[in-house]
Amino acid sequence: MNMPGFIIYLVGDKKKYRVGVSQFPELDAKYYLEQGMLEDSWDLFLLTEKLSLLKADYIYRKFSTEEERQWKHFDSDFFGLRIFNFFIKMDSLGGVLDHKKKQLRKLLTQLELEDKLALQKIAAEEVTKVNLAAREELNQVYHLIQGRKLYKTEIIKLVRENDSVIDNLDQTLLQLRLTNKLALVPSVKYRGQELICQRCGSTNIIEVECNYCYAQDYYCQDCTLLGEARGCRGLYLIPGDNQIEFKSIQLQLNFQLTKLQSKISEQLVDFLWKPGEEMMLWAVCGAGKTEVSFNVIVECLAQGGQVLFAIPRKDVVIELAQRLKEAFPDIKIKALYGGTTERYQQADLVIATTHQLLRYHRAFDLVILDEMDAFPYQGSAMLQRALYQAKKKLGKLIYMTATPKQAQLDSQMPIVKLPSRYHGHPLPEPELITADLEYNQDSGEIYITEEVIARLKLSVEQDLAQVFLFVPTKKLVRSVTQFLEPRFPVVNGQSWVQGSHSQDKNRDEKRESFAAGEYPILVSTTIMERGITVEKANVMVLFADYDFVFNEQTLVQMAGRSGRSAKYPQGRVWFIGEEISEAMEIAKRQIMTLNEEARKKGYLRTVNNKE
Repeated sequence: MNMPGFIIYLVGDKKKYRVGVSQFPELDAKYYLEQGMLEDSWDLFLLTEKLSLLKADYIYRKFSTEEERQWKHFDSDFFGLRIFNFFIKMDSLGGVLDHKKKQLRKLLTQLELEDKLALQKIAAEEVTKVNLAAREELNQVYHLIQGRKLYKTEIIKLVRENDSVIDNLDQTLLQLRLTNKLALVPSVKYRGQELICQRCGSTNIIEVECNYCYAQDYYCQDCTLLGEARGCRGLYLIPGDNQIEFKSIQLQLNFQLTKLQSKISEQLVDFLWKPGEEMMLWAVCGAGKTEVSFNVIVECLAQGGQVLFAIPRKDVVIELAQRLKEAFPDIKIKALYGGTTERYQQADLVIATTHQLLRYHRAFDLVILDEMDAFPYQGSAMLQRALYQAKKKLGKLIYMTATPKQAQLDSQMPIVKLPSRYHGHPLPEPELITADLEYNQDSGEIYITEEVIARLKLSVEQDLAQVFLFVPTKKLVRSVTQFLEPRFPVVNGQSWVQGSHSQDKNRDEKRESFAAGEYPILVSTTIMERGITVEKANVMVLFADYDFVFNEQTLVQMAGRSGRSAKYPQGRVWFIGEEISEAMEIAKRQIMTLNEEARKKGYLRTVNNKE
């Protein structure tokens, strides 16, 4: 495969000069002429042969100054040079050219690239015959790609998917670069002596013999699922514009916010217009934090802004996208996740997994990150960088979580708190239980006591409630499911007990069936701790003392599956382990503290959470 080559050049007239790097230096010079940046008696010189983008970028930044990359005038700094040039009958540009060529030769020799040195003067007619792209094409392409971080192949797909016809996409992109509408950088780039991925910010870079540029190259190991980031592969960074276009936004809800929800919603809207970049909404599980954010989304969209709703998990993105499309029927909305068909569509409101943020660059006026404590966002420096880079420089960022970490609570960002659910009943408080849970990890055999089974039967037969039964590992999902299946009925050919985990190919189908009430007991790892709600649900956590999996935040999230509906707000929650772990105690204490706070502030209708 032939990779595009990049050439370092020098262009100037009697008063000034500029050092540049381009795939098509003649186009650059034609643009400068059209814009009146070059006067009569100008010249264009090619200083190198074609280089890979990584090498061209490194050499360009190493041997040119910031002023030379804009326009450097022949001022007093070159007075002595001008006198020298006078005596040898050279103009100032010729003296600069000789000086820069010596610098470049020295650098290329150090890099063992001396064969790439060139000095070729381009005839004026080669520049003047270049045709620039029409303004309409420039605007069309920019509108499609703004706010993104894309490879050339992705830009081509984006243009095709939106039925755009562009005569010469390469030249159009080059012109947009010259107008500072976009930047073209190597996907892997030097920062000092360190190599850094320009898409994800990782320094986990390895050296390879590249099959694309047929030379030594480097690629990033951390974001290969989104396409290989290599030094020879160009990455286009296109910040979103800040033009204001007022819109009329209709929000359609089939419910009313409670007084507390309305109060919190107003605080989020106020944040949009106050100083400060970040704030956090701490809302208990089932408090309706997503709905509380709708008004701030309306406010931003009405001002012509772009909004991103980011969530770590794909299944939650899919579920939320449908809710948002119902609430904002007149707004262009798209959902981005692995396998989506909407990647290249245009939208004002984007719902995306956090990995998809690696494709955006200074795009959004408002970013809402839901479930900031969830895997894979939590603990990923790469995804945290991607979140910030997706936001415009003056954009706003709202974090939402039910289980903030202490470091987040101790930070300086403002925090608004939603300590009660919309139905006004307290959170179900966990019962901490010790039980003999006999489990052979090698064979997978397990024995669950009758006391535990009795609680499951109590849920299904007396409470008429479904049960989320959480276990810490995929292997335990299989073992517990197999143990329980013969102890519960089979209805219409389907067992009352189903198991699922992250590697289960039928995960989505089982999730939907459980949400539809087609079977009562779902054995699962923590993949079901978020984003699924059933009207009547109890929660059981087996091996809850496995604190290397079940920390206090995870336990609180799992407990939050219970009691979410006004039809069954009391719910039941059991944390069962061979011993009572510290995490189990902390989780229960946190839930009790939140209930007490809500009770003192008058947010609860009842005192007894079993009412």
